[in-house]
Amino acid sequence: MCPADGARADDVETLPKNTRIGAYKIERMLGEGGMGFVYEATHEVLNRRTAIKLLRPELAVHAEVVTRFLNEAKAVNLIDHQHIINVYDYGDGTDGSVYFVMEFLEGETLDDLMRKRRPMQLPLMLHVFAQIAKALAAAHGKQVVHRDLKPANVFVIAREDNPYFIKLLDFGIAQLRGEGAVKLTVAGSIMGTPQYMSPEQISGANVDARSDVWAFGVMLYRAATGQAPFKGEGFGELAKKILHETPKPADQITPMPAALAKLIASCLERKIEDRCQTIAEAIAGLERVKKEATLDDDAILSAVKADSGAISEPMPMLRSEPTKGSLAGSSPQYQGAPAAQRRATTGVPAGRTTSASRVPTLAIVGGGLAALGIVGYLAFGRGASKPDAAPAPVAAVVPATSTTPPTTPATASIHDLFTAGDHAAVRALAEKHLHDALASGQLQQQGFAVDALARVRSTRTVPLLYLALKAPPDVRVKAARALGELGLPDAAPKVRAALAESGDKIKVELAAVLYRLGDKDARAILKRATEDPGLRLTAALAMAEVNDDGGRAVLTDILETTPAGRDQWRRAAGGLAKLGDANARKALEGELSQPDATRSVGAADLLARAGDGKARAYLVRVASDKEFSRAGEAATALARLGDREAIGWVDAGLASTDLDERKLALAICGVLADASHHGAIAKLATTDPDLSVRMTADAVLLGL
Repeated sequence: MCPADGARADDVETLPKNTRIGAYKIERMLGEGGMGFVYEATHEVLNRRTAIKLLRPELAVHAEVVTRFLNEAKAVNLIDHQHIINVYDYGDGTDGSVYFVMEFLEGETLDDLMRKRRPMQLPLMLHVFAQIAKALAAAHGKQVVHRDLKPANVFVIAREDNPYFIKLLDFGIAQLRGEGAVKLTVAGSIMGTPQYMSPEQISGANVDARSDVWAFGVMLYRAATGQAPFKGEGFGELAKKILHETPKPADQITPMPAALAKLIASCLERKIEDRCQTIAEAIAGLERVKKEATLDDDAILSAVKADSGAISEPMPMLRSEPTKGSLAGSSPQYQGAPAAQRRATTGVPAGRTTSASRVPTLAIVGGGLAALGIVGYLAFGRGASKPDAAPAPVAAVVPATSTTPPTTPATASIHDLFTAGDHAAVRALAEKHLHDALASGQLQQQGFAVDALARVRSTRTVPLLYLALKAPPDVRVKAARALGELGLPDAAPKVRAALAESGDKIKVELAAVLYRLGDKDARAILKRATEDPGLRLTAALAMAEVNDDGGRAVLTDILETTPAGRDQWRRAAGGLAKLGDANARKALEGELSQPDATRSVGAADLLARAGDGKARAYLVRVASDKEFSRAGEAATALARLGDREAIGWVDAGLASTDLDERKLALAICGVLADASHHGAIAKLATTDPDLSVRMTADAVLLGL
């Protein structure tokens, strides 16, 4: 289709080898899209290898399209930055052809790299995104807004001292905002790739550099978590979510430095005035991440160089399973360890990349030729049924603490053992998987394991949670919170011992758990923490949880000074509602009518926990709505209240293509000790391509 008038683009015969365009000889076609073709070509005099982007002849008659095409060449040359592809020449022949000549690149797109690294290791992520940010800063400094920033438009090539050198591509719909810029209409108004489009782009509002900051944040979210922040079955559904819903906080998906989670959230603020205002601010945010992770530039580059040959395709799995070759099966840790130090738990060394997999035959085509199309979003299916199985009894006795993993047959998988009817062996192998992850010393595996244990809320997980208390701080806090949720006073000495070995921030988190477990001495730590801006909400909520109004003033202040709907605002309102504050309860009730499902379900969860029957009824209603985007979260909230209505969503969740939904469905089975899906859970524990899902299934099986 012609982007100028919607007319059908005619089929055009591609140029044969040795065709001359100006001083260039065509070698081969590299790719094509709605706007035109990209060819490999050679300068006949200089013998320089180049890439030529040729506008389709039927589009070359439209002045507006030609202007946009020319804008790309203008923008690139105006910026003139090492991390932006070079444009050498521009031409319009007597035959009406319009083209420009670019440097020829060999490598892969960032999209390809992200698919292999899900999620991406922290040193590599910082290395890659620092380069992207520098390119954007240079563009914005010349008043050029990219407007179609996405992983397919970021190219990764190898250079002598940098195996992951970034080149930003495709300024085809870039907006030149300085003097002499031509304002585009119609085809130039709402453009981009849906998953990376900002709310203002989707709504047709004015676009500026902050739209690129949004897209930068979406890419950073995907790199850090291994998944996109917004998902939909079509442009309409995706647009609705971007305009009205808040993505799940990145650090709730995978362990990461707090500064990284904060940066991602800042880039993804829906209101443009609340967003990270410049890419320079994002660069400063990346520096804060480096500082928190104690990584300097030399350490990052060293880790990146070691990493450049560390992963082949397919990646090695963490444990032997039928789903060989899964890209998610061996998730990297957030560490800068050399490849030789990284091993799967099976003892298989990290693979080395061949030249074929590291540098595919792929040039600057990337995703650029489809810049005018609405392409590249993911589809996810739904469906639900409601089983009638009776609940299994919840274990009443905590098993003895053990730090030694049980022994199991070396070759049998969990699904094999389940099929054979050996449920004791199933639990033993599930426990071994989780134990090995916690003892691995790899932060990501430890994080996945403790998250899995926390989701299922089973007393059978307690020995492993005790083991997790000895892990790094982020994992330690999650383990302590899980023990607090279980409400076991016997856990207090273990948590107290962990507190003694922790820094100030972690001490407050652990004191919150101890206070919940009945340790009155912890109140002094919490009371002091209410004076610290970064810790006061945690401390005040911990007191409110046990009906202590010592933090009421803090919660009231946060409620009054934080924009409605924000996570801190909602949590403060929930704490006040727990203390019987009518105004806070009314504020949360108002959230139930919000189109943002994250806000409405979050508010309903807090109200229901405070005993609100209407909120509970709301959760029941939306959990059974197949079209509701947060049905799984509503069902999980019901499960935590002990409501077996949640089981009605489980079939849909277990079968979902969304890994978060699979984990929610598993969590429901674990919390309610529901054995009616035992076989499906055993299958996921063995065959699911995502490590965090497999570990969640392991934790559920341990508790059944």
